[in-house]
Amino acid sequence: MRIVKVILFVLMALFLTGCAVRKYVPEGKAILIDNRIVNDSSKYDISKADVSDYIVQQPNKSLFGWLPRVWIYYKTIDKTDRKFYKWVNKNLSVEPTYYNSGLTADSKRQIEDYLDYTGFFKSKVETSRTEKRKRAKVTYKITPTKPYTIRDISYKINDSSVHREINKIENNFPVEKGNIYNAFEMDRERDIIDNHLRDNGYFFFNKDFIVFEIDTNLRQRKADVTLRIDGNKHYKFIINKVFVYPDYNIQTANITVNDTVPFSFNIGRKKNPEYRFNFIYGSNPKVNLKTFNQVIQIHEGELFSQKKVTQTYRALSGLRLYSLSNISFDTISGGNDTIKLLNCTVTLQKGKLHHYNIQLEGTNSGGDLGALGSISYRNNNIFRGSELLRISMRYGFQAQRVENFIIDEGLFNTQEFGVEASIMFPRFLSPISLHNFVIEYQPKTVLSTGYNMQIRPLYMRYIMTATYGYNWKTTNTIEHILTPINLNTVKVLPSDLFALLLDLETNQRIKDQYTDHLIFGLNYSFIYNNQNVKKSNDFFYFKADFETSGNLLSLLNNTPIINKNNNYHEIAGIRYAQYFKFQLDFRYYHYFKSNNVFALRLMYGQGIAYGNSNDIPFEKSFYAGGANGMRGWQFRNLGPGEFNNQYGYDIEHIGDLQIESNIEYRFPLYGLIKGAIFGDAGNIWTLSNNGSFPGGQFKFDKFYKQIAVDAGFGIRLDFSFFLIRLDIAAPLCDPSYDEAHRWRVSKLQFKNLVWNFGIGYPF
Repeated sequence: MRIVKVILFVLMALFLTGCAVRKYVPEGKAILIDNRIVNDSSKYDISKADVSDYIVQQPNKSLFGWLPRVWIYYKTIDKTDRKFYKWVNKNLSVEPTYYNSGLTADSKRQIEDYLDYTGFFKSKVETSRTEKRKRAKVTYKITPTKPYTIRDISYKINDSSVHREINKIENNFPVEKGNIYNAFEMDRERDIIDNHLRDNGYFFFNKDFIVFEIDTNLRQRKADVTLRIDGNKHYKFIINKVFVYPDYNIQTANITVNDTVPFSFNIGRKKNPEYRFNFIYGSNPKVNLKTFNQVIQIHEGELFSQKKVTQTYRALSGLRLYSLSNISFDTISGGNDTIKLLNCTVTLQKGKLHHYNIQLEGTNSGGDLGALGSISYRNNNIFRGSELLRISMRYGFQAQRVENFIIDEGLFNTQEFGVEASIMFPRFLSPISLHNFVIEYQPKTVLSTGYNMQIRPLYMRYIMTATYGYNWKTTNTIEHILTPINLNTVKVLPSDLFALLLDLETNQRIKDQYTDHLIFGLNYSFIYNNQNVKKSNDFFYFKADFETSGNLLSLLNNTPIINKNNNYHEIAGIRYAQYFKFQLDFRYYHYFKSNNVFALRLMYGQGIAYGNSNDIPFEKSFYAGGANGMRGWQFRNLGPGEFNNQYGYDIEHIGDLQIESNIEYRFPLYGLIKGAIFGDAGNIWTLSNNGSFPGGQFKFDKFYKQIAVDAGFGIRLDFSFFLIRLDIAAPLCDPSYDEAHRWRVSKLQFKNLVWNFGIGYPF
């Protein structure tokens, strides 16, 4: 009943506030709230989404008829001489859009032009306006004419070699006989022709040479199309020489004496040198010249190709040794009547070679104070092939309370030490060459290893990892990460007292957290990201992770390599894990004016154990809580389900399934200081009811009642390349309480707030 009252109150407030906007609207004006597009003909389909792009004046967005940001604008516009109201007006409001008859007329003309471009020549567009309570709606009524269709297509090309190239690709042209006339399709065809010719040697060709001549028959509403390519002669260009400056410095370029070093190399399985670069540098460039074998794809004796230029730029951007790269071409004398010569020059400017980073932060986990420090080092040219080496070490300690146990190990009885190292090779390291794949996508090879030691009051845990994998991009927005070798071993040494307790424990899931195990499998990730880092535009991010373990080892179960112990199989005395796991992560970012950002994340993950495992390993299980997820709970302290830890000792809150959503509104405050308002909702669950976590099993008829909810605000210091974050969150709905008492809003106290420090945005 309380929730119903709250909803009614909010709806009433929205209605009253919506009415309040009206009194601020000047006389004779009306706020534009909607543009409506009506197609008066059911015979011809016209895209309303495309038409809406040509409407000049877009309406104010409303929420259930309420205009909250417009209302804020009216309330603060006369108070901008005061800093607070100026900030609110700049960051939280939006200026009202008043109906403008002139802009409506402009929109009408643009829609008519669009209809002409798509074959509906001389179509009729009528506009009308309805106004109520100083709110206006505009209707654009389209009465389309019968469209023109293409009757015949012909070519007018004087250069016979260009004509032959056109014949090779004409089956890919979007403009075809019988289609409705469409100027946009013709422009797309111009792009296809331009790209093909520039990829096949025509260095100086461009779209301006391509013209479509249209001859229309008014009575039959038919159009004859002639594709004309101007110019009597277009020359192909062959690459004569390729010059590479591997240590270019624009400040000393004109005064440095350089040597030219020809370098030949093999491609694929060919035995004889096929290509040659001419490297120009003054002193030792400190880079192995073989690094550029598969990176620079512009080769002597080959036709100029814009595609290879683009691929070379993309490959050069993957060499972390260099901060800037440039490719230029110069025509030289020589050649013949049909083919001319080009010299290519590649200049590379080195960036910073060594990078260091030191971080120190305080931790507070459920009132247990501690500190965590880390140091990392990065080398962008460790083996002189632009290989990227990363090494990081971290050490932390904490004063952890252990209930029901008497342990005297000093104040800071919990310690953790870890070291990680990885090397990224900007090339494909594999016994299989896959030459075409390498040239097209420039895959990178990554090797990594790590060691982590956890010293707890009741046990010590040692974790060692090793991976070998690849990553590559098929487009500017799609990336793949494949790790065919993923090795992870866990060794646990419990204290005598804790070992005795584990022997008496009946919950296998808890016992598995403190037993030795081995993971040997593969991972694959698919990433889609259409963010434009140069512009603050809306973008989507999607990542799908798939992971499996134990399948290859299971093929060796009946061999001397694998031993059987109590119905389970072990290698080197350690039971290997067998499971399948996936996780889907979707994010959307919407940009407002003045660097205001609305960020949304939806996440779902699930793991399934089978064969040699009863449960997925604890380090591969899902968890909730912490600075990057459910911020109203400490790290790994939420769930699963409605589970409430009553064991009296430290256990990992883990599950087989996770559902989580996060919403955040980010806005600037002052200078480097930025703020955020956020909310999180989600939880983890187990798939089976094994008694490990009472109330933690996922059930369709009750999981939605176990969704945890928190909300809070954050302060961030944004140094562009580095962001320090403090988020303060309050748990609003805690599923560990009885169902009737899970909403904690009225019972919140200052001590219930959870403080999270982090580096970078949470998502």
